[in-house]
Amino acid sequence: MEHALLTVNRLKTYFYTEDGVVPAVDDVSFAIKKGEVVAIVGESGSGKSVTSLSVMRLIENPGKIAGGEILFEGRNLVDISLKKMRELRGNQLAMIFQEPLTSLNPVFTIGNQLAESIRLHQKKNKKEAIKIGIEMLEKVGIARANQVYDQYPHALSGGMRQRVMIAMALSCNPKLLIADEPTTALDVTIQAQILRLMKDLIEEFGTSILLITHDLGVVAEMADQVIVMYGGQVVEQADVFTLFKEPKHPYTKGLIDSTPKIHEWKEELNSIPGTVPGPFEFPEGCKFADRCPFVMDKCKAESPPVIEIGKGHVVRCWLHGEKGLKLNESKSFT
Repeated sequence: MEHALLTVNRLKTYFYTEDGVVPAVDDVSFAIKKGEVVAIVGESGSGKSVTSLSVMRLIENPGKIAGGEILFEGRNLVDISLKKMRELRGNQLAMIFQEPLTSLNPVFTIGNQLAESIRLHQKKNKKEAIKIGIEMLEKVGIARANQVYDQYPHALSGGMRQRVMIAMALSCNPKLLIADEPTTALDVTIQAQILRLMKDLIEEFGTSILLITHDLGVVAEMADQVIVMYGGQVVEQADVFTLFKEPKHPYTKGLIDSTPKIHEWKEELNSIPGTVPGPFEFPEGCKFADRCPFVMDKCKAESPPVIEIGKGHVVRCWLHGEKGLKLNESKSFT
């Protein structure tokens, strides 16, 4: 995509285990423009987090980026040295992890960890780094920032720790922020505050965000574009309005139908039958074939290609061939 900040092109990240090769990310492509929020959704095990870790070059043995490109401002992150990558991480690329307590070092104060990246990437002295760190804590809505700066992670609540992580991620004004399930470990009230905070920071800094989540409510609130992943593959991608109004892949439809709606009363929610298979248990053809109510013989035999069915709307499904069924026909998830 022209003028994209980040372009991921046919990315393949494999894990080489004693039992065989696991294609955790298998031929994934997408792009993020400046100031855009792109959400990746799917069940646990779909490849969302591995995709984000691949972008940050944080995949460790036995994992390896086996193919494809990750172009950041036209520069292929797959090919650059680890030294150059460390210069980008925390500076132009930043990441918020799912559980801040495990991401913060328990033996160092909040201020010590916050100032480290500021001094490293912005070349500030200790006094300047402290001033910027306290300002960032205030910017993310932490009261008594001076006191919190000198506290240890265990002394803070989950919501405050997540705010600290956001402050650390944004302390060097990154161009791209990757947020991996940033609200999962928080209660509903704190979730809303964190999402509002992220929106405000997007407007102030113009930061692009790659949002990893399984919560469609968060997607509807935050995203411009949505990528639906299953079995390490992109099964559907569209702008947020199109995806919620006209889902084309059975898996996307199942996810949306499984979400409770405030204007509908149901004694029992719809659900997608079965569970995500283990890494060596996916069927030969379409990876969703064993759980799909629209499955055809072709689905079990051949892996479907990615088909563009509208401007910016792509889907990986045989249902959209010339003889395929349509999703509004009688079959549905129960």
